[in-house]
Amino acid sequence: MCDKERLEIGEFEMIERLFLSHAVVDEGVEVPNGDDASVHRLPVGASLVVSSDSALSGVHWPQDMALTPAADRAVQAALSDLAAMGATARWCWVALMAQDGVALEAMGQGVLHSVASSGAVLAGGDCVRSSCNGLTVTVAGTLDSGSAMRRDAAVAGDTIWLLGRVGAAVAGLRCWLAGARDGEWVDAFCGVRALLNDGAELRRYGVRCCIDISDGLVQDAGHIARASGVALQLDLDGLPDLEQLTTEFDDGLQLAMYGGEDYALLCTAPDGLSELLQSLGAVNIGVVITGSGVVVRWRGQDISIKEHGFDHFATV
Repeated sequence: MCDKERLEIGEFEMIERLFLSHAVVDEGVEVPNGDDASVHRLPVGASLVVSSDSALSGVHWPQDMALTPAADRAVQAALSDLAAMGATARWCWVALMAQDGVALEAMGQGVLHSVASSGAVLAGGDCVRSSCNGLTVTVAGTLDSGSAMRRDAAVAGDTIWLLGRVGAAVAGLRCWLAGARDGEWVDAFCGVRALLNDGAELRRYGVRCCIDISDGLVQDAGHIARASGVALQLDLDGLPDLEQLTTEFDDGLQLAMYGGEDYALLCTAPDGLSELLQSLGAVNIGVVITGSGVVVRWRGQDISIKEHGFDHFATV
């Protein structure tokens, strides 16, 4: 099909192609994609976990990044919120904003791939012509009632654990903006995956406090500290990528501390869970103490920190 033909496809035909024709009904779907709204049933004793996220070209991904992997990445970012709560991904709804039919179909294919890889079901969708390409993703998952991991559950004496990488995604974005289109760091930025299985395992192990690293390690640790009324003492010597980051980038330490969108999981847990966490590949990077805020140590020295990480509406 040529680009001209793609541009002439109507809204409802595009919705049919991208969403209705790929709708999958699971046992929790009472009314599927295609009606005014989807209707879902929950198992007895289950709670619903819902999150919504938006992503725009030029803000959340470079404008010259292909739209299919960009949309895939945006869906994974939304799913990461479910991972942080320990939920099993069940359903996804996506509103696409596209400059033309070509962009719409490209993003739609990225959505379909990302949702399928997560084990979720595409439960609804819409599209609109826009001056900017982007999408809003709403995701829903389920977990046993009362078992969700929360930011306000850290307790002094808990150890702090990291699952995944920090600093790699922002390093990849920097490499992309410098002209690179492949390599370890670029792959880390373009190919982020929500740690859904790991999040569910953490919850089943008994972890009750967790957050995903979207705004940067220090800032997201600060969210736990404030919500729980404690202080988090981070020891960066345990970070898996830090040596490589500080070797390849003059500000590698800053990338690890403040770089966001890696979608790693940061959790706190009592000592009795250490062996189970290590079996998942988690690394111990600190301890919860009495007090407030975040304390950072590296190579035996206290490191001064910035108060804030990335903020869409901060004064420039």
